[in-house]
Amino acid sequence: MKIAQFRLYVSSGVKGVPMEKFLTFIFLLFLLLSCGNGLKNLDRGKSKILLSNVTIYDGYNSEAVAIMNAMRYLGYDIDEPLICGGGGIIDFAFHESAFPFIGTKNERMAEVFFEGVGIEWSGKINTGSKKSWKLIKEKLEEGLPVILRVDVRYLPYRFGGKHGSRFSSYGMHYVTIFGLDFEKRKAFISDVGYTNLLEISFDDIDKARYSFTQAFPPYGEFYWIEREKKDFNLNLKRLLTNSFKAIIKNYEKPKKQDLTDLRKFYGIEGLENLSKEIVNIEKLVTGVFLPSVFYGFWYYLEKLETKGSANRQIFKEFLVDINKKVKDRRIENMIVQLSLCIDNWKTLSAEFYSISKSIGNKKEKYERKAFYDRAGAIADQLAREERLFYQLIKEYIEAKKN
Repeated sequence: MKIAQFRLYVSSGVKGVPMEKFLTFIFLLFLLLSCGNGLKNLDRGKSKILLSNVTIYDGYNSEAVAIMNAMRYLGYDIDEPLICGGGGIIDFAFHESAFPFIGTKNERMAEVFFEGVGIEWSGKINTGSKKSWKLIKEKLEEGLPVILRVDVRYLPYRFGGKHGSRFSSYGMHYVTIFGLDFEKRKAFISDVGYTNLLEISFDDIDKARYSFTQAFPPYGEFYWIEREKKDFNLNLKRLLTNSFKAIIKNYEKPKKQDLTDLRKFYGIEGLENLSKEIVNIEKLVTGVFLPSVFYGFWYYLEKLETKGSANRQIFKEFLVDINKKVKDRRIENMIVQLSLCIDNWKTLSAEFYSISKSIGNKKEKYERKAFYDRAGAIADQLAREERLFYQLIKEYIEAKKN
């Protein structure tokens, strides 16, 4: 085991478990054991609660689609690019580890979006199973769908009727619940990739909400949106400005040093450091995992709820749609620059995919280094284009102040 990996498990002194993971485990255990399965005692009264006349829409990002399905049911004329764009979805993070992770979504997308459109919502709630299900039932009875954060591993309809393997765990996934059937012990939910209501057992939906996965545990998170106000009027300029401010914060986030020597790099600084991480990837990743790591990079950027190109493509759609109405030359310039960023993200992700297919055949380190150097050069060019895009957004906000 390499020194960096070893230190990850000795930093806390709690039987080799890092303090962050230990505290996460205790918190999840508290949520589960303090309340138990909250669905067991909710069947008093109605045998079934199911919102009527539900139409399900599909898209790319699970949280944006969950929000869109809830909002359209409530009467809002909102689409996925508006949610992703208004939520300032563009972000970047690189997590060093034996299996490194690239993140490109703003984790506060919902908060930024609802603030920008001025729509009332509950805010994200994390509480024990019994209390949360009581609230969810109450909201369904009021005619409000509820958005749930879940671990995809425990959604059987995605795995041929079974749970996925532990490697399939991902707890940053979102679904929308539209009903509960207490006789069949099933919930009715919508999910990205499907255009119909799906049935899932009470046990499975509870497991999905309180999974102990290390891949972003969902913590039982849920929230809901209030009914459409009759006088609701979307202020596009306010939405755009709010989104840009959020993206600037994402780009300007400083590098975070963990307790161990495994680090996380964010924003522009993280992007400018990415080439070094690629070139030196074998300092942390052992040879047998290299194909999977590079395949994972490609998958994160092109397939994992991104609409491709690290969420930049869907943000471009947002800018194009907005600029049809506001007609601002500065936004036109941003669209042109963002297109260059998208081209570079596509080139880099294609390179990652190519490496994943070829690197397993390269036994000599100098042969593998040629792959890393080429990908690193692409990453450097990408970082330059992203910095120019960031500067255009910054200049737009600065001009608004004057």
